[in-house]
Amino acid sequence: MDGSVASGQLIVGNDKRLNNGLHFELATADHDAALRRLLRENPIPGSISVSLEREPEFFAAANIEGPEHQTIVAIENGRVVATGSISARRRFINGEPMRVGYLSGLRLDRSCKGRAEILRRGYDLFRNIHNQGGPPIYLSSIVTGNQAALRFLERGLTGMPTYRFLGELVTLIIRRSHFWRFKHPASRTRRLLRRGNLRALPGSHGSSLDILEIVNRNNREYQFAPVWSASEICADDFWSLYSSFETPVGCAAIWDQRAMKQSVVRGYSGVLKWARPFCNVAATFLGTPRLPEIGSALSHVYVSHLAARSDQPELTECLINLVRTSRSARSADYVVIGFDSRDPRLAYLRRVFRVREYVSRIYAVYWEDGAALAPKLDERLFFPEVATL
Repeated sequence: MDGSVASGQLIVGNDKRLNNGLHFELATADHDAALRRLLRENPIPGSISVSLEREPEFFAAANIEGPEHQTIVAIENGRVVATGSISARRRFINGEPMRVGYLSGLRLDRSCKGRAEILRRGYDLFRNIHNQGGPPIYLSSIVTGNQAALRFLERGLTGMPTYRFLGELVTLIIRRSHFWRFKHPASRTRRLLRRGNLRALPGSHGSSLDILEIVNRNNREYQFAPVWSASEICADDFWSLYSSFETPVGCAAIWDQRAMKQSVVRGYSGVLKWARPFCNVAATFLGTPRLPEIGSALSHVYVSHLAARSDQPELTECLINLVRTSRSARSADYVVIGFDSRDPRLAYLRRVFRVREYVSRIYAVYWEDGAALAPKLDERLFFPEVATL
């Protein structure tokens, strides 16, 4: 593979590797329909089988994962049978901003089940791209139900990068509004604000500079948290919290990606297969999220750019309550946010919001040139911002 590094981006030529009709190349707009078909027809397995889709255009969501983004495809007999993406953006590592990669979107067509050589050769191409100026360390997230991917990536096969397990990311799915008679989010939020002597400012009433300062100050305390730039902050989407001394103490935003990315339910297994109607009846009274019909997209938006101290979970509750009333959230059924499984806020938020959740395994991934950095990762919580994964 010929390639070069230009303008800080990871670039590799489009020469093809031929082997028994199977070859690899960089994905372009010409592959768009085939990539969307691959995502649609190959859901992630689990008790709830979900396809992570990108309609109506595959590449529209690429910059969410990182500005330096490339997707590779494996093509056999004229058909796309596998794909994966490699990107990079600035994140905090041990409290310092640095360029960090992200390996994502790994999909293998069900017709190729068991053909690990396709994935291994795909990683050869990833390594080729990495060798042209990639960052020393990458982030990767694998849903726990995807056992085939977990077994493959954790085996430490020759030629593969090292996948170092860091911990579990728990993604909470919170019903945006419900009829639970003993819970009134608006009045509860007002009580929390009074108790903390805080003032909440919506949208453009807050300062973009304040938001940028507090969100990056907060993210510095976590591993793999994004380093946000001024161009990525739109104050209109935020709620901000200020102390009685007019000091910014917290913020959060709603990030609606439904026009670019969708999570579509493709099936239920085990007990959920027959219990779903009963669960949904109970959800009406308990305020828990309903289990959608097969083939329907989860109507959700992300709580993003969260800045709130982990030892003050009521601040996070307050911000979630504020943003789920915003204009961007009102057309959605659920808001979604993720936390390190060790985060002390988790138990509190589970109790307050009566959530559903799913769990992913978070890895630091590296080739030989990242082996010196990986053991130096300290024990601080990770917070990769689930909206960017």
